[in-house]
Amino acid sequence: MVLGLLASGHAPSDLHAQEARLYLDAGVSHARPPAGVEIDPSTYALFGGRLLLGSAFGSLYGGLALSSDAADWLGGALGASFAASLASAVNLSLGGSLSAFTMGEPTRYDAISGRLVPEARFAAGQAWLAVRGYAGLGRSEVTDRSVEPPTPLVADLWMYGGGLELAYRLGAAQVWTGAEAFESAAGAYYDGYAGSSGRLGPTRWQLGLRFWDTPGDTELEFELSLSVPLRASWSLEVAGGRSGPDPLLNSPAGVDGSLVLVWNPLRAGGAAPPLYTVTGGEHPVVLFRLDDLDADAVSVIGDFSSWEPVAMRRQGKAWFAQVPVEPGLYHFGFLVDGEWYLPDQAPGKINDDFGRLNATLVVTAR
Repeated sequence: MVLGLLASGHAPSDLHAQEARLYLDAGVSHARPPAGVEIDPSTYALFGGRLLLGSAFGSLYGGLALSSDAADWLGGALGASFAASLASAVNLSLGGSLSAFTMGEPTRYDAISGRLVPEARFAAGQAWLAVRGYAGLGRSEVTDRSVEPPTPLVADLWMYGGGLELAYRLGAAQVWTGAEAFESAAGAYYDGYAGSSGRLGPTRWQLGLRFWDTPGDTELEFELSLSVPLRASWSLEVAGGRSGPDPLLNSPAGVDGSLVLVWNPLRAGGAAPPLYTVTGGEHPVVLFRLDDLDADAVSVIGDFSSWEPVAMRRQGKAWFAQVPVEPGLYHFGFLVDGEWYLPDQAPGKINDDFGRLNATLVVTAR
């Protein structure tokens, strides 16, 4: 499940802030087989890590079976995304990934696959429409070593398809719905889905529901995940639900859940200067500041301004803007010479599904 999320997610595409993030994970995962598959549920000790560098990522994870009748596994992925803006409301991107997976005895399974995901995204205020394509190639090999002689079953895998997604930003949350269609070596797949994500205090949450029509049956996929910051560079991630089928790998749906402790050692350094301060008592005013920035034009933009740019004034290499706001929770970023920019020290980073990271601003009533 972790690899699937990494392979299909949108990596940040900031051109100015090529931020490096390293996550080292350890925890426990419990998985039940899909309906109709006669395999006992299995519990695994999870370990591994993710490295994100700007718009590129890499991951390596392993699962150590905690019961004698289950097999250990190892999987990894590499990928990147590239984005370009045709206009302030039109964004084009291309994501690509390579992944490999192997599972041990008694039934050996090995798979390698590559995927491309082109996308065009059109924004209108708090809403956006994404038109997405999919293409993939792969190869898998299954060998049952409990029989003699063991005979590998090799399959060449392919998939292509596309879909539409409509999303809307609703305060501190985002909601979306969409539909997709795929043609694959195993047959035709269709799905429709809806979901939401956001923050509840410092906790990030996401939930989703998806219906699949597959060559074999109708499948239901659902998920709920929480990411809870603990202290300094530590957080706790809890996820559970029913993972969906994969048209490329021809894998069925199955129930799983995980509890993972995450450490980000790159956050352990000293604190950088804050991006804003809040003053004003009953009528708050936010003073935004960017230091040591050599640019011709800089603006701050967020849902406090209905995503309309607010020009910042320059003093040397520092830039300032004062914005009156009502108490509440907001997301924001900066435009530097027309390009999206978010400094490393930006608080409460969250992906806005435009392929960009937003910072979080909390203004309390005084």
